[in-house]
Amino acid sequence: MTNASMFFKVMVLTLAATILVYLGVGQMLASSWTVETSRTLRAAPAAVAALVQDLDSWKGWCAADANLGEPTVRTVTGTKGQPGQRIVWSGPKGEASLTITALGDGSLEYSYSHRQPGPQPAERVLGTGAVRWAAEGAFTRLQWRDGGTWDSLPGKWVGWFGALQQRYQQVQGSSLVALEQLLTTPPVPAADDAPTGK
Repeated sequence: MTNASMFFKVMVLTLAATILVYLGVGQMLASSWTVETSRTLRAAPAAVAALVQDLDSWKGWCAADANLGEPTVRTVTGTKGQPGQRIVWSGPKGEASLTITALGDGSLEYSYSHRQPGPQPAERVLGTGAVRWAAEGAFTRLQWRDGGTWDSLPGKWVGWFGALQQRYQQVQGSSLVALEQLLTTPPVPAADDAPTGK
Protein backbone atom coordinates (compact mmCIF):
# COMPACT_ATOMS: atom_id res chain seq x y z
CA MET A 1 0.00 0.00 0.00
CA THR A 2 1.41 3.36 -1.02
CA ASN A 3 1.69 6.30 1.30
CA ALA A 4 -0.87 8.18 -0.79
CA SER A 5 -3.51 5.44 -0.49
CA MET A 6 -2.82 5.05 3.22
CA PHE A 7 -3.25 8.81 3.70
CA PHE A 8 -6.49 8.73 1.71
CA LYS A 9 -7.90 5.88 3.86
CA VAL A 10 -6.96 7.68 7.05
CA MET A 11 -8.65 10.83 5.81
CA VAL A 12 -11.84 8.92 4.87
CA LEU A 13 -11.97 7.15 8.24
CA THR A 14 -11.36 10.42 10.10
CA LEU A 15 -14.11 12.14 8.15
CA ALA A 16 -16.51 9.25 8.76
CA ALA A 17 -15.74 9.26 12.49
CA THR A 18 -16.28 13.02 12.63
CA ILE A 19 -19.65 12.70 10.90
CA LEU A 20 -20.69 9.89 13.24
CA VAL A 21 -19.74 11.95 16.30
CA TYR A 22 -21.56 15.00 14.88
CA LEU A 23 -24.74 13.03 14.21
CA GLY A 24 -24.64 10.67 17.18
CA VAL A 25 -23.63 13.09 19.89
CA GLY A 26 -25.72 15.85 18.33
CA GLN A 27 -28.88 13.79 18.83
CA MET A 28 -28.15 13.61 22.56
CA LEU A 29 -27.54 17.34 23.02
CA ALA A 30 -30.19 19.51 24.66
CA SER A 31 -33.00 20.61 22.37
CA SER A 32 -33.84 23.70 24.44
CA TRP A 33 -32.05 26.43 26.37
CA THR A 34 -32.85 28.70 29.31
CA VAL A 35 -31.02 31.67 30.79
CA GLU A 36 -32.08 33.37 34.03
CA THR A 37 -30.76 36.34 35.97
CA SER A 38 -31.98 37.66 39.34
CA ARG A 39 -31.31 40.97 41.07
CA THR A 40 -32.66 42.90 44.03
CA LEU A 41 -33.49 46.44 42.91
CA ARG A 42 -33.48 49.34 45.33
CA ALA A 43 -36.97 50.44 44.38
CA ALA A 44 -40.59 49.65 45.20
CA PRO A 45 -42.47 47.07 43.07
CA ALA A 46 -44.81 49.73 41.69
CA ALA A 47 -41.87 51.74 40.34
CA VAL A 48 -40.35 48.63 38.77
CA ALA A 49 -43.68 47.65 37.20
CA ALA A 50 -44.11 51.09 35.64
CA LEU A 51 -40.88 50.68 33.66
CA VAL A 52 -41.04 46.95 32.91
CA GLN A 53 -44.66 46.81 31.74
CA ASP A 54 -44.29 49.60 29.16
CA LEU A 55 -42.09 48.56 26.24
CA ASP A 56 -41.64 52.18 25.22
CA SER A 57 -39.59 52.70 28.40
CA TRP A 58 -37.27 49.76 27.59
CA LYS A 59 -35.11 51.96 25.38
CA GLY A 60 -33.96 53.71 28.55
CA TRP A 61 -32.59 50.59 30.27
CA CYS A 62 -32.87 47.38 28.22
CA ALA A 63 -29.76 46.31 26.29
CA ALA A 64 -31.69 43.99 23.95
CA ASP A 65 -31.27 45.19 20.38
CA ALA A 66 -31.32 43.92 16.81
CA ASN A 67 -29.00 44.82 13.95
CA LEU A 68 -30.74 44.17 10.64
CA GLY A 69 -28.42 46.20 8.46
CA GLU A 70 -28.17 49.93 7.88
CA PRO A 71 -30.44 51.54 8.62
CA THR A 72 -32.21 49.57 11.35
CA VAL A 73 -35.25 51.47 12.62
CA ARG A 74 -36.75 50.79 16.06
CA THR A 75 -40.44 51.48 16.71
CA VAL A 76 -42.94 50.61 19.46
CA THR A 77 -46.50 49.72 18.51
CA GLY A 78 -49.63 48.77 20.43
CA THR A 79 -51.26 49.97 23.62
CA LYS A 80 -48.93 50.92 26.46
CA GLY A 81 -48.60 48.16 29.03
CA GLN A 82 -51.01 45.77 27.32
CA PRO A 83 -50.62 42.36 25.62
CA GLY A 84 -49.83 42.98 21.98
CA GLN A 85 -47.54 45.94 22.58
CA ARG A 86 -44.33 45.28 20.70
CA ILE A 87 -40.89 46.60 19.88
CA VAL A 88 -40.16 46.24 16.16
CA TRP A 89 -36.74 46.52 14.51
CA SER A 90 -36.87 46.88 10.71
CA GLY A 91 -33.95 46.85 8.30
CA PRO A 92 -32.63 45.46 5.01
CA LYS A 93 -32.25 41.99 6.60
CA GLY A 94 -35.88 41.78 7.66
CA GLU A 95 -37.89 42.51 10.78
CA ALA A 96 -37.42 41.43 14.40
CA SER A 97 -39.92 41.97 17.17
CA LEU A 98 -40.46 41.51 20.89
CA THR A 99 -44.16 41.23 21.78
CA ILE A 100 -45.90 41.18 25.17
CA THR A 101 -47.97 37.99 25.31
CA ALA A 102 -49.24 38.15 28.91
CA LEU A 103 -49.31 40.48 31.88
CA GLY A 104 -50.01 39.57 35.49
CA ASP A 105 -49.65 40.95 38.97
CA GLY A 106 -45.88 41.16 39.11
CA SER A 107 -45.12 39.45 35.81
CA LEU A 108 -44.69 40.07 32.11
CA GLU A 109 -44.27 37.43 29.40
CA TYR A 110 -43.14 37.99 25.84
CA SER A 111 -42.04 36.29 22.65
CA TYR A 112 -39.46 37.40 20.13
CA SER A 113 -39.53 36.61 16.44
CA HIS A 114 -37.89 37.33 13.11
CA ARG A 115 -39.30 37.84 9.62
CA GLN A 116 -37.08 37.54 6.54
CA PRO A 117 -37.27 40.29 3.93
CA GLY A 118 -39.50 39.68 0.94
CA PRO A 119 -43.17 39.63 0.01
CA GLN A 120 -45.25 38.31 2.92
CA PRO A 121 -42.57 36.09 4.51
CA ALA A 122 -43.49 33.86 7.45
CA GLU A 123 -42.73 35.11 10.95
CA ARG A 124 -40.53 32.72 12.90
CA VAL A 125 -40.73 32.70 16.70
CA LEU A 126 -37.19 32.48 18.09
CA GLY A 127 -37.96 32.21 21.79
CA THR A 128 -39.89 33.45 24.79
CA GLY A 129 -39.11 35.31 27.98
CA ALA A 130 -40.60 36.35 31.28
CA VAL A 131 -39.87 39.04 33.84
CA ARG A 132 -41.23 38.54 37.38
CA TRP A 133 -40.91 40.83 40.36
CA ALA A 134 -42.05 40.88 43.98
CA ALA A 135 -41.43 42.89 47.12
CA GLU A 136 -38.36 41.98 49.13
CA GLY A 137 -38.52 44.15 52.22
CA ALA A 138 -38.48 47.76 51.02
CA PHE A 139 -36.98 46.71 47.68
CA THR A 140 -37.94 44.49 44.73
CA ARG A 141 -36.59 41.09 43.74
CA LEU A 142 -36.67 40.68 39.95
CA GLN A 143 -36.11 37.48 37.95
CA TRP A 144 -35.62 37.57 34.20
CA ARG A 145 -35.76 34.41 32.11
CA ASP A 146 -35.21 33.81 28.39
CA GLY A 147 -35.45 30.52 26.58
CA GLY A 148 -36.03 28.76 23.30
CA THR A 149 -35.61 25.53 21.37
CA TRP A 150 -33.11 24.31 18.81
CA ASP A 151 -34.98 23.18 15.71
CA SER A 152 -31.96 21.66 13.96
CA LEU A 153 -28.85 19.62 14.64
CA PRO A 154 -26.51 22.57 13.91
CA GLY A 155 -28.57 24.59 16.36
CA LYS A 156 -28.02 21.99 19.09
CA TRP A 157 -24.27 22.23 18.57
CA VAL A 158 -24.46 26.04 18.72
CA GLY A 159 -26.31 25.67 22.01
CA TRP A 160 -23.72 23.25 23.35
CA PHE A 161 -20.96 25.83 22.85
CA GLY A 162 -23.10 28.31 24.81
CA ALA A 163 -22.30 31.58 23.00
CA LEU A 164 -25.97 32.49 22.59
CA GLN A 165 -26.76 31.81 26.24
CA GLN A 166 -23.77 33.88 27.31
CA ARG A 167 -24.98 36.78 25.18
CA TYR A 168 -28.45 36.65 26.74
CA GLN A 169 -26.89 36.51 30.22
CA GLN A 170 -24.91 39.66 29.43
CA VAL A 171 -28.00 41.45 28.11
CA GLN A 172 -30.03 40.53 31.19
CA GLY A 173 -27.28 41.52 33.62
CA SER A 174 -26.44 44.88 32.05
CA SER A 175 -30.13 45.69 31.58
CA LEU A 176 -30.93 45.13 35.26
CA VAL A 177 -28.00 47.33 36.30
CA ALA A 178 -29.29 50.08 34.00
CA LEU A 179 -32.85 49.58 35.27
CA GLU A 180 -31.74 50.08 38.87
CA GLN A 181 -29.76 53.17 37.91
CA LEU A 182 -32.82 54.60 36.19
CA LEU A 183 -34.98 53.86 39.24
CA THR A 184 -32.56 55.36 41.76
CA THR A 185 -31.24 58.42 39.90
CA PRO A 186 -33.14 61.61 40.75
CA PRO A 187 -34.68 63.27 37.69
CA VAL A 188 -32.86 66.32 36.31
CA PRO A 189 -34.99 69.42 36.98
CA ALA A 190 -36.34 71.24 33.96
CA ALA A 191 -34.83 74.62 33.10
CA ASP A 192 -37.97 76.41 34.36
CA ASP A 193 -37.65 74.59 37.72
CA ALA A 194 -33.95 75.35 38.26
CA PRO A 195 -33.17 77.59 41.24
CA THR A 196 -32.52 81.20 40.28
CA GLY A 197 -30.20 81.98 43.19
CA LYS A 198 -32.36 84.86 44.40
